Amino acid sequence: MSRLGLGIALAAAFIGGFGRASAESPEADVALILAIDVSGSVDDDRFNLQREGIADALDSDDFAKLLSGGAHQTIEIAIVEWAEEQAVTLPWTVIRGRADLAALANRVRRADRAWMHVMTDPAGGIAAADLLFATAPAPAERKVIDVSGDGRQNVGEIAAAEARDRAVAHDVTVNGLPITSGEDRYVDDWYRDNVIGGPGAFLVVADGYAAFASAFKQKLALEVAGLRPNQRFAVVRTPVAMR
Repeated sequence: MSRLGLGIALAAAFIGGFGRASAESPEADVALILAIDVSGSVDDDRFNLQREGIADALDSDDFAKLLSGGAHQTIEIAIVEWAEEQAVTLPWTVIRGRADLAALANRVRRADRAWMHVMTDPAGGIAAADLLFATAPAPAERKVIDVSGDGRQNVGEIAAAEARDRAVAHDVTVNGLPITSGEDRYVDDWYRDNVIGGPGAFLVVADGYAAFASAFKQKLALEVAGLRPNQRFAVVRTPVAMR
């Protein structure tokens, strides 16, 4: 078992030790915003790999077990798609059980893509997500922005590092899932320096779009459990046979 796989297994055991909460808890274990790159480098095939990977991770027995073991057995999720503009493609959704997860996964699969623009502005995606926490339906013990994308910032009003620092100042953790798709083989280095930050921040690298689903599932489990790889800025690569 890999170190990351072991971490996920430990996460399930760890949160299983919490006392069970009411199914209608007024608080959430985590408020999570998925900030997803839909810029010009993300063609329809790549977009569909991202979208299906997210839906599969949500609609899984392993994730349902993590959810049911939390202190409040409740999470809240929203999705922001970004390029040089941003759009909330999934408003805040409160998740309290397996049925909620299945319904959410179905909504993710059926949702239209916001658009396809050319430029890449992860700072705008982080800033939009940071603002969205003000409308979260329930107070959460942790606030997390999960930024995924395959390129560096090439447009925007502020730098990604500045947007990250503003979010961190609001008690938000910003994690990264860079996709080394071939156009930028070192985008993970840029994400480490400019995107991730805050308590427990970490990076998971998808080694090409074909690896996105596996990388996202591992990362989502750690975020919900409130854990991370061994080091704050660790890079966990997901090897695949093809890109």
